[in-house]
Amino acid sequence: MKLVHINLNEGILVDAINCTEWVIESPEYFSEYVMELAGQVEGKEGRFVLSDNEKEVDISKNVELIFNIFALDINERKLISKLYMELEKLTADERFYVKTQEMKQYLQEYLLQLEQETDYILDLADEIDFASLFKAFGIKYEVLEENFLERLVRYMRIVERLLKKKLFVFVNLRSYLSNQQIDELIKEATYQEIQLLLIETCARDCIEGVTRYIIDKDGCEI
Repeated sequence: MKLVHINLNEGILVDAINCTEWVIESPEYFSEYVMELAGQVEGKEGRFVLSDNEKEVDISKNVELIFNIFALDINERKLISKLYMELEKLTADERFYVKTQEMKQYLQEYLLQLEQETDYILDLADEIDFASLFKAFGIKYEVLEENFLERLVRYMRIVERLLKKKLFVFVNLRSYLSNQQIDELIKEATYQEIQLLLIETCARDCIEGVTRYIIDKDGCEI
């Protein structure tokens, strides 16, 4: 994927580069570009352009912008909703079709028996809302990871799988991860065939395999 901004001479992200570090030394430019990108991730208009194989694509559908890696939640609503949709598709799969029909029949018979023990006449839906059923059972991802790097990697895997996001943008990630951890993250991203963009406020040690693009305090591109 390629990411450009109409006010910049150079492309921020280019094809075939797994990880790019975008250093914006000016606080004014940093807040301006980050907030504009955040708005476009939310579906608002902006001047960033993302393309895939020379075709412009929707930033809100392809970019995951992360400000705080400690606040990531694999059980947030958008991911759980996608999980339920995937599980619901499985209920209609030929491998589970017979069991699904048997379960529906059992539940309907069970509810009719409950009805007979009351003074009420109940109306039952013909189809089961599996999403509501999954929610009633409290289905969610089990948290197994012991450290935040492992949680971050799993979050990326789930977001890529369920939401099809191919570009992960991190703000000041290098304030929290060592160079070795960044290297591990790049290896994971390469394996998943996704790209990373690290937006930083200052330049740190160079990391092998990471392309660096700098906007200095005067707004000059380096």
